[in-house]
Amino acid sequence: MQAAAAAYAVWVSLQFSDDPVCALVNAGLFLLPFLLLAALTGRPAVALATATALALLLWAVGEMKLRYFGNRLALIDFYFLSEGANWSIVQRYPRLQWMLAGYVALVAVLGLYAWQRRDQRWSRKARLAAALVLAGWCAMAWGSRHHHLWEVFRDDADCGLTKTCGVMSRLVYSYSVFEFAEPLPSGDPAPFEAAAADVAPLPAPPEVRPDVVVWLHESTLDPALYRLDGARLPPLGMFRRNPRDRAAGLLRVHTFGGKTWLSEFSLLTGLVPADFGGRRTTVFNSVAPQMQRNLVERFEANGYDSLVLMPTMKSFYGAARTYEGLGFNRVLTLRDFPEYDHVKGDEWDIADSDRLGEAAAKLLREHRRDHPERPLFLYLLSIKEHAPYSGRTKPLYRLERSGVKKSMAGKLTDYVGKLRVLDSGLQRLERELTAGPRPALWAYFGDHQAYFEEDSPPLRARLPSPELLTQYRLRSTGATPLQESPPLLDIALLPSLIADSAGLAPDEFFRAQSAMRRLCNGRLGDCPDKALVDSYKAYLFSPQLGLFEDLPEQAAAQ
Repeated sequence: MQAAAAAYAVWVSLQFSDDPVCALVNAGLFLLPFLLLAALTGRPAVALATATALALLLWAVGEMKLRYFGNRLALIDFYFLSEGANWSIVQRYPRLQWMLAGYVALVAVLGLYAWQRRDQRWSRKARLAAALVLAGWCAMAWGSRHHHLWEVFRDDADCGLTKTCGVMSRLVYSYSVFEFAEPLPSGDPAPFEAAAADVAPLPAPPEVRPDVVVWLHESTLDPALYRLDGARLPPLGMFRRNPRDRAAGLLRVHTFGGKTWLSEFSLLTGLVPADFGGRRTTVFNSVAPQMQRNLVERFEANGYDSLVLMPTMKSFYGAARTYEGLGFNRVLTLRDFPEYDHVKGDEWDIADSDRLGEAAAKLLREHRRDHPERPLFLYLLSIKEHAPYSGRTKPLYRLERSGVKKSMAGKLTDYVGKLRVLDSGLQRLERELTAGPRPALWAYFGDHQAYFEEDSPPLRARLPSPELLTQYRLRSTGATPLQESPPLLDIALLPSLIADSAGLAPDEFFRAQSAMRRLCNGRLGDCPDKALVDSYKAYLFSPQLGLFEDLPEQAAAQ
């Protein structure tokens, strides 16, 4: 078994080697740990077992990243992998659990192999030779790191006809992301400034500022937006028209099936992750805390207290640090509520959406009691709507007759069941929002579409990139100063819609967001006036606006 595993490790190491240089770089996936351990210990069996285990681990992580996130492992991904809490996601996916169990069994076999041959040793000359070969490979890899161009918007380099690189060559070539400061949006802000000057002023703010709740709904898309002819889906109040609706429509997001932090970044900062190029996947942790102006700061500048209610452990994707950097007063999870101490499991386990709605209602009620003079901005996230979904669920709602496969009908039934719990949680929160003496405004939206581990049903909407559409909705207990409901809203302009609907006094940044939203009816990437969008982004990133503590390039590089 050891020989077969080692042979397979060598094979996956050499995959996608389109020329001799790529082959040598890719070989390092196996050779690097083998030569390093051989030189340090002189035990070839230990080196062989370790190299096999590490090569297969990195290859498998890359394949799972491709399956769940759409691209393979790059050097910048170790930022995410280094956070221990992020590995808790393995507990949520049976497929990953089986893979982990198989890997542990393989490591045990490899460990036994190395133990049985522990007396085998190399001579000093052989160990020195291994060290020299290792040094030669490192020098070659470093000198070849620009052999292929890393294309940031594909998250791959231009290796071969398929433009796909092997595991180690991806790690080596993606180092260029850290070497070069990519050009961020620039140009002439004058056209946008001129257009914004002609936009009508915002309505006068209300006499009493409302409490504001923003709820990010994990993996949530109204199932009625899928083309499921013949299905009879249950009514969900959160997607239906309501007298309290103030704005509703489709939401353009910038991620599919995962990476919630990208939607969080746009919501809390008003920026688009793709504008940061190769570092776009890390902007939530690296760029957001550097910003001088953001949605949280705007609420606090208008006299609000601010809270976050997380559904996961606070260290998950470093979220709590970022929330604190953005300026939130407190970051909470359900483990901060003693009434849930009897519920077993970690924060993710106990974060049922109806329970989150109940906890949010308690926070709102207590804040109104203890601080009647200060409005509250409460931001919370759900999690239980996230994949996986069971294809073995018995199909309901006539989904088996809707034109989808049996497994998809089961997964959709499971998914709708999760949405029904979320709908119940929202209703609990809405009862509290409408009961208090202070007016209230609440917004909720889907952060990205669900990932069913197979092709999703087609959407009814005929728009570009339909996989990047969800929905948003704003409701309030009374009339809002703003009467605006974009049918298609970019998530980067959602914070300005929330702020304007709450009647917040804008600063230059939010005044620009508000103007851009009204100039193109909520659209950004979908706006037909590309010159206006370019000029708007040039204004946002201009030094005179002072959006960052450092220059944007420096903020993105940290």
